[in-house]
Amino acid sequence: MYDIERLKGKEHFENGRYWVSPLNFEDEVVADFRGKTVQIHDVTLRDGEQTVGVAYSPEERVAIAEALSDIGIHRIEIGMPPASPEILEGMKRIVNRNLQSEMVAFVRTIKKDIDLALECGVKTAILEHIMNPYACDAAYGLSKEEVIERIVGTVKYANENNLKTIFMGWDLTRGDDWDYVKDVYTTLARETKLDGLVAVDTVGVASPRAVRFLFKKLREWLPGVPLEFHSHNEFGLGNAGSLEAISAGASVIHTAYNGLGDRTGNVATEEMVMVLELLAGIKTGINLEGLTNVSLTVENISRRVLPANKPIVGRDLNKLETGIAADLHRKFRNAGFDITIQAFLPEVVGMEPIKLVLGKNSGAASIEYYLDQHGIKATEEQVKDITDRVKWQGRVQHTLLTDAQFLKICSDVLGS
Repeated sequence: MYDIERLKGKEHFENGRYWVSPLNFEDEVVADFRGKTVQIHDVTLRDGEQTVGVAYSPEERVAIAEALSDIGIHRIEIGMPPASPEILEGMKRIVNRNLQSEMVAFVRTIKKDIDLALECGVKTAILEHIMNPYACDAAYGLSKEEVIERIVGTVKYANENNLKTIFMGWDLTRGDDWDYVKDVYTTLARETKLDGLVAVDTVGVASPRAVRFLFKKLREWLPGVPLEFHSHNEFGLGNAGSLEAISAGASVIHTAYNGLGDRTGNVATEEMVMVLELLAGIKTGINLEGLTNVSLTVENISRRVLPANKPIVGRDLNKLETGIAADLHRKFRNAGFDITIQAFLPEVVGMEPIKLVLGKNSGAASIEYYLDQHGIKATEEQVKDITDRVKWQGRVQHTLLTDAQFLKICSDVLGS
């Protein structure tokens, strides 16, 4: 029998929470994820603020940091201290909150930037420098030797000041001289204390397979250095690339809440957390029920309204309108399934429960549900008439019907 008892105890199913594909947990698919620990490094307060038109006051910066820390985000990149006095002030206020998450400053490979990070009170810093050799040469006039000298010198300076030091080589994936990259990175690892190295697909142009190839190379060159991945979403492949990075050795993924960030944005924090938890079987320790609340906080402060069908936290994801979906939902529920025609129940991420709604796609199952809810009796012919009128009204007004509209239609059909 294909009933709920058959599914109980399977990795891809937890009634009342989620029902995903069993293919995710075939040994051949999941082997690279088994036993791995992955941390989320949230960049909402730095890269997220680089979204066109987004700016945070010091108070707003603190509010976002607190919301992220409250749900257990492992690391929070709280800003770039030389960018503005407001950012510097906000960073100091966040550090003074003594939040549970690890606070990270983002700085250039310039000693005065490191001094500002120290002034903020952070214990961890990401030092960035472009790693596209064409840009180093044509835009900045730097030879490979000069790049190495600059990076090694500032990383050593951060080491001397007892900062946990992570190096980020941005625009890495567009260069084509991998001996150049290897020389810079192996020298850096040999001559300094590197607590991490971030591979960056700055303009989101590496395919997921290419990301896997890159991380296999980095793991070969830098066997003792923790690897991280930072990607943008130009081709909608940020999550896929991040999974490939993890499979090949990354232990930290950089993300921004609601997918904020330069141009197409970063990998969305809430999406990556759920991908890890439900599709890769990697437990993050993050409070999933708090995901929607943080999304609302960031949405309100950033003033960037989310699409209603945004993955994980879209505000319409708990609504069922189509007749087929509503019918299957009711029949599954009657058979003892809590999770029906969705990947996970909206309550898992702190959203309101599934709701059957009335609109242009409604079918008889939805109409019968609403009639039951209101204690109204109707014949099969009357149900069909009400259904047709509801569908017509939804199409005319281009939105869902209210209860008042439904009851008016019922009154017109039933004559009461």
